[in-house]
Amino acid sequence: MSSVLRKKIEAGAGMPPTILRFHDFWEPLQLKVASWILETFGIETEAVPETRRVVPGAIARNQIDGLLSFVFSAKFSPGLCAIAIDEPGAAMNASQLLQQGADSLEGVSPLFRKLLFETPAFSLWRLIASGLAGHTVLGSHAPVSEPSQAAGGFDPAQRYLMVGFSAEHDGRQARVWTIFNLDYIQHLAADFAVQAEKQRQSGSLQGRDSLRESVKSSMIRIEGVLDRITMTIGECSRLEVGQLISLQDVDTSNISLQAETVNGSVDIGTCQMGAWKRQRALKLRTPILEPFTRELAKL
Repeated sequence: MSSVLRKKIEAGAGMPPTILRFHDFWEPLQLKVASWILETFGIETEAVPETRRVVPGAIARNQIDGLLSFVFSAKFSPGLCAIAIDEPGAAMNASQLLQQGADSLEGVSPLFRKLLFETPAFSLWRLIASGLAGHTVLGSHAPVSEPSQAAGGFDPAQRYLMVGFSAEHDGRQARVWTIFNLDYIQHLAADFAVQAEKQRQSGSLQGRDSLRESVKSSMIRIEGVLDRITMTIGECSRLEVGQLISLQDVDTSNISLQAETVNGSVDIGTCQMGAWKRQRALKLRTPILEPFTRELAKL
C-alpha cells in the first residue's frame, strides 16, 4: 500500500493528527508486536499497522464480538482495552502450538482455539502494558473482564483506537488487533508533548549557558592605539627601515583602547599611558563603551 493511499485511508478513519504523529507510542508498539509475532508464529515482520482507525464504542464492541478476543479491566489496564485475533490467526496459532497441519484442525471448536490463544494473548498484553502509564502487570495473567468493565465500557459515546497487524506464512494470513481507549492515548500524547517541550527548553538553556561560558572564557586581543594616520599605497610601498613617521596628534592621556572581534577592531574605551613598576601601563579613563557591554550582555 502506498504511503499516499495509507494517509488517505487514515485521514478518513477519524485519526487525530496528534495521534498519527505520536511516534513514542507507535514505534514501541510495532517493536513489541513484531517480537510477539515472531515468538507466536515464527514469522519475522516489521509489524507495520495494516489498519489504524478510530471507531465509536458500539462499533468496536461489535467487531471484537466477531473475533476471538480478550477484554481487560480498566482498573489494571486503563488504555489497552482488548486484544483480538481472527479465525485464520487462531487456526495458525493452534497449528503452531499443537504442531499439526492446518487441515487436521478444521474440526476444532472456536472455544478450544480461544483457549489455545489465551496464553499468547496475555503475553502480548504484558508486552504492551508494561510500557504504558497506569497499567498494572502482575504475574503471568492479564486482568480479563467483561466489556462493560473495560475503559469506557465500550459505550457508544466513547471512542476507541483499533490497530490491526497481519502476519503471513505459507499462504495463510493471521490478523491481530489491539484496541485502545482513545481518550487515554490522547492524554498520553499530550503528556509526552509537554515533557518533550520541557526537555527541549532545558536543553536549549543548557546549550546557551555552555555557549555563554565558552564565549566568556575565550581570549581576545586588546590594543592601546596611540594615533592613526593615513597613507597612500604608493607611500606605504616606499617605507624603509629606519624611516621616521611623524605622529602629530599623539596625546598619551587620550589613548584609544580597542578589542579585536570577528568584525574587526572595535573601540571599547579610552585610557592614558603611564608607568607601573618600571613598565609602561594603560589606565582606563572611561567605562567600557555601552555598545560593547550590551553585546556581552546578550550572551
